[in-house]
Amino acid sequence: MQKSVKFAVSIPKDEFKELEALRKKRGETRSGFIRKSLKLWKEEKEKERLVRVYEEGYKRVPENPVSAEAWERASLSAFSQEEW
Repeated sequence: MQKSVKFAVSIPKDEFKELEALRKKRGETRSGFIRKSLKLWKEEKEKERLVRVYEEGYKRVPENPVSAEAWERASLSAFSQEEW
């Protein structure tokens, strides 16, 4: 594990109480709770970035209706042969 660094953060009292209640309910330390929260926030931001990249690519090269219909027919054909 990397060397840890301590820092102080000021947040409204109500938010602190909420943080404390959540982390106690989960049985986590403050540091662990904040680390996990930061990790989740970074993952969410990466997902948002990837969606933007996908949308930009789709705008540059939109789906061809003929190709979409072909993919749909192929999918239906494949799934109809599956044993459910």
